[in-house]
Amino acid sequence: MKKIKIVLILMWSFQLAAEAPQTDPQVLLAEVRDGLSTMRAEFTQFEVNEDNKHGEESHGLVWLKAPSQFRWHYKQPIEQLIIADGHKVWVYDEDLEQVTVKKQNNQLNPIYVIINKDLSNQHYNIKFETESNGTSWISLTPKKQSEEVKTVWLALKDKQLSQIKVVNHLDQTMIFEFHDSVKNPKLEDDLFQFSPPEGVDVIQAPSEQTGGEF
Repeated sequence: MKKIKIVLILMWSFQLAAEAPQTDPQVLLAEVRDGLSTMRAEFTQFEVNEDNKHGEESHGLVWLKAPSQFRWHYKQPIEQLIIADGHKVWVYDEDLEQVTVKKQNNQLNPIYVIINKDLSNQHYNIKFETESNGTSWISLTPKKQSEEVKTVWLALKDKQLSQIKVVNHLDQTMIFEFHDSVKNPKLEDDLFQFSPPEGVDVIQAPSEQTGGEF
């Protein structure tokens, strides 16, 4: 009888373990990015202030290509195009007829957490925080203090990235929500290349101003 009870207890323990949410952040991230070479998604971006008020929304499309390229296209309310080609970041404001060119620095841009494991482990302390309604939340804290990034929160659901929250040292929070994500679509190389249109002002950012951006 004791043996039966022990077997039942062990079976119950194994069942609980199987049903418990995965709490290893590296395993959770691996489920999202393993085998991920490209990604396409719609996004909604907005700021949340200290009173938890929802700011104006921006909408657009994003394309990613591992390990370091992305195309971030804001369509509403103001059109803007940001392209990271692996070496430089091009920020094109069509209304202003202006392109700003920056040296690409992949260290703390949270999008690289998804497409570049080595960079995320090198520059962030990664921690599982909580699980709610099928969404796992992971926090990332820069190993070196940064003025731009205090903490990054990733929401992972159904083995996909559903949200990024970026908190700066003024405790301002920028939120990016992703919708209709497609894993590994075929993307042409020229999607991540940019040539300034004729007549557009090209501004070279100061050498100390680095960093990919959304």
